[in-house]
Amino acid sequence: MKTLARVGCLASALLSAGLMIAPPSWANASYQLTPSQVTLEPSGARSTSSFRVSNTGSEPVAIEVRMVERNMDLQGNETRPAADDDFVVYPPQVLLQPGQSQTVRVTWLGNPNPDAELAYRLITEQLPIQLNQPQQQVTAPTVRITALYNYVASVYVAPRGVSPDVVIESASHQKINGQDALVVQFHNQGTARQLLSGLNLTLTSTAQPSATVTLGPDQLRGVSGENVLAQNRRQFTIPWPEGLPVGPVNATFTLR
Repeated sequence: MKTLARVGCLASALLSAGLMIAPPSWANASYQLTPSQVTLEPSGARSTSSFRVSNTGSEPVAIEVRMVERNMDLQGNETRPAADDDFVVYPPQVLLQPGQSQTVRVTWLGNPNPDAELAYRLITEQLPIQLNQPQQQVTAPTVRITALYNYVASVYVAPRGVSPDVVIESASHQKINGQDALVVQFHNQGTARQLLSGLNLTLTSTAQPSATVTLGPDQLRGVSGENVLAQNRRQFTIPWPEGLPVGPVNATFTLR
């Protein structure tokens, strides 16, 4: 986890400065969230689903559960405004002893007839509290590092009959930091998300129609497998393909 990597770098720096580092709270305390994705229907019995939070560590953990919207820009960056009014989460907070698990139920309360699939995130956050921590005798300058675990799961609310419809909206040449690059923009005009799994992108020069290049998933890392939410756009930039004349191109694609 990135959090742990940053903590490790900080710990090394503090040791170099001659400071004693107290054992961090995550050394013996951790938990898991399953599953990583659920799909709800906007009404009826299937408008409720469950997650399971399990304490896999040797210390008690306190966890808060909340729902947020999932809004994605062209580059895939997410903004997550609160979605408290759209769901009931029960229980919203849990205290788990070592080896204990808790089922968390999520129920949709929003629009019972949405036109398209709606995307949300369920976020679990370990609360920054000390549980059953004995007082420790400190004999040297001490720095205590606290790293808390957060998990993020996908929640979709999908009416029956939704389906994706992804098209390439544009494919163009750009100079980026002095280098030739291809910028491809996808538009999901449909009513359900689409993963660009097993993407094959075929590019043909408009100036030289005989010049065609097909890029497979291995050449499209960072593009292949990405998620295009319903009625959203995603834009990707890759180095200009070898063997393709620089200039206007036509682009088509297939998915596995």
